[in-house]
Amino acid sequence: MKIRSLWWAAVLLGTLVAAAPPAIAAGPVKEAKEKLKEEKKELKEARKNDGGVADEKKDVKQAADELREARKKRRQEHLAEMRAKWGEILKKPGVKEEMRVHMRRMSRLRRIEHLAKEGKKDAIAKRAAAAMEKEKARHQKKMDELKGQAAPAASGGAK
Repeated sequence: MKIRSLWWAAVLLGTLVAAAPPAIAAGPVKEAKEKLKEEKKELKEARKNDGGVADEKKDVKQAADELREARKKRRQEHLAEMRAKWGEILKKPGVKEEMRVHMRRMSRLRRIEHLAKEGKKDAIAKRAAAAMEKEKARHQKKMDELKGQAAPAASGGAK
């Protein structure tokens, strides 16, 4: 009996809701839908008229491409310079590891310096430049040590 009475109550409520006047039930919903359509239209028009975002994206992409090309060129120049300066010693495992550490540190310091200059933060740019000089000195000292270790080993093996 309870189930049947619940069923009838649901049927009656359903018909009452369906029989509600459309002006009352649909008024706020209809207004909200119209408002949403208008906002979408305005957004579409704003997107069409605002070509500045696309231009900015192109500028950023172009700058990134230029940085990538400059980095590739700088790397090739650096490798040629290192091969001319150090020769066959660059093939040793310890030297390879030192070069990897040095290149990574220098690239990070260059990036810091570049960002600092773009942001007009001169103090940070100076600190980055000083850190680069310090890293170059450290690298030179380490490479001289590695070269000194490699030279006696080469002469010792010739005897």
